Amino acid sequence: MDAFLLEFFNRIRCDALTVFFGFFSFLGEGIPLVVGVLLCFWLTKPQTGERIAVVALTSLPLNTWLKVAVARPRPYVAETVPLLPVDNAFLSTTDLGSHVSFPSGHSQSVASFLSALSLRIKRVWVWIVCMLVTLLVMLSRLYFGVHYPTDVIAGFLIGFFVALFWTVVYQKAYGARYYMLCAFAIASLIPLFFTQPHDCLQSVGLICGLAVFLPIANRVAPPLSSFPKRLLRIPVGALAAGAVFLVSLLFPEGDAFRLLSYFLLTGGATAGAQALFRLFRI
Repeated sequence: MDAFLLEFFNRIRCDALTVFFGFFSFLGEGIPLVVGVLLCFWLTKPQTGERIAVVALTSLPLNTWLKVAVARPRPYVAETVPLLPVDNAFLSTTDLGSHVSFPSGHSQSVASFLSALSLRIKRVWVWIVCMLVTLLVMLSRLYFGVHYPTDVIAGFLIGFFVALFWTVVYQKAYGARYYMLCAFAIASLIPLFFTQPHDCLQSVGLICGLAVFLPIANRVAPPLSSFPKRLLRIPVGALAAGAVFLVSLLFPEGDAFRLLSYFLLTGGATAGAQALFRLFRI
């Protein structure tokens, strides 16, 4: 199945499809997903934004550790199909880890984010849009030859079940959610004693930052304002996160400081942003 589907996408490659699938592959990149999570956290009801952030950030370390543990070579490395090289400001397929094919990070990240969104909103049109976007992101990774079909299917299933797990927690054990989040963050630190690739430090720093700063963010969060006024949260929240990012640029080189920068960046985007929202009454 893996070889058959990859060969099919290899045969249909053309400029129009490259642009089409390039757009949906871009949606699975880090920046669009971070922007989506932050917009939900800043603009939606507190429990909705919190749940989406928890799902998205707990999915990241799971994907990273599975990639490192399985170490499956990408299709073009195994010479199953040739890589379709794309390298622009929005998407790059030319600078990827060669043995981190399973599971697909794009598929898992999009599936976890959109599954959490659809499970929370529970509207038919939202479910249809989320499923369609997730499917197209999965197909885009096959089109470019950077994942096997089993990689994207596994990524989708893991992302969906992470979202489903936290949905059950929020419905059945809401009071224990912080403890479970802290337990997950502590567990995510353990593999750092065995390997320290950049993506691991990033995902671990983000989830640990969320575990520490989320209770603070909820405590200082102001009441939800009217929607037009709430839009002012976007530049103010970006200012809070950007200030922390600029400070982190002054940190010395090293894995510990890289981990610290992601930890503090999460704090700025959550607790720091909510504090400014309260200060400006937005």
